[in-house]
Amino acid sequence: MSKINLDGLLSNQALFRHISPFELESLKKEVVKMELDKGLSLFQKGDTADACFILVYGLVKLAIPSSNGSDKIVELIRPGQCFGEAMLFLDEPYPFYAESLEPSLLLRLPRNALFKLLDQSPTIARQMMTGLSYRLLGFIRSVERQSSHNAMQRVVDYLVQVAITQDSNDIRLELKKNVVASLLNLTPETFSRMLHHLSELNLIRVSASRIYIHCMTALKAYASTSAVQETPTAKSNVRPLTRRITPELHVEQGVRTSSFG
Repeated sequence: MSKINLDGLLSNQALFRHISPFELESLKKEVVKMELDKGLSLFQKGDTADACFILVYGLVKLAIPSSNGSDKIVELIRPGQCFGEAMLFLDEPYPFYAESLEPSLLLRLPRNALFKLLDQSPTIARQMMTGLSYRLLGFIRSVERQSSHNAMQRVVDYLVQVAITQDSNDIRLELKKNVVASLLNLTPETFSRMLHHLSELNLIRVSASRIYIHCMTALKAYASTSAVQETPTAKSNVRPLTRRITPELHVEQGVRTSSFG
């Protein structure tokens, strides 16, 4: 990778946008750049939480593992987002693992450096609290949707949100279907069945990762009608929580780190 302009990189992150030049220089001495290839682990569930991370580019999933061969994605981290900071305040190990879904560049900020920065800058402290609050609100809304919506309604809601984000009825699923299914707390099989059913109703057209919504109003109406019920084959297919992480995904392999001090 070409040499990174750390000053610009840090100052462009929302968390550090308003720090002073002196604080920026101090921060540069503590930050470590981490480059992850696709499919590699940043940390494992139960690891000591000794740093928080900012994603510069790429995509990282936070998920809960289990021994039954499945996982539950709790959040997708996108560029500009900070994660792992809550565990630093609680002095608790990470309750999930972090894995790159794309080649990713992250900035690692150790606990002591972060706390020192928060002591020096009330602005950064407020921005971090704002970020944590937004994420908490997002979790609450996600739980609300999953508890009150059936499988079809969750799928339709997701398609509508993607269409709004992409400002088009001709949308592209940026995530693999099994990842989307996990986000919606469904099995991949159930997610595929819901898409197939919507296609049979001529509400959407599916072609690989592209989905065309024929009529947004009709799709929303179908989701909101009382006639939308869980199909018999989907009732028992709520996705189990987690999958085991294989040893080759440990952070030492395929992760390149470098400091800026």
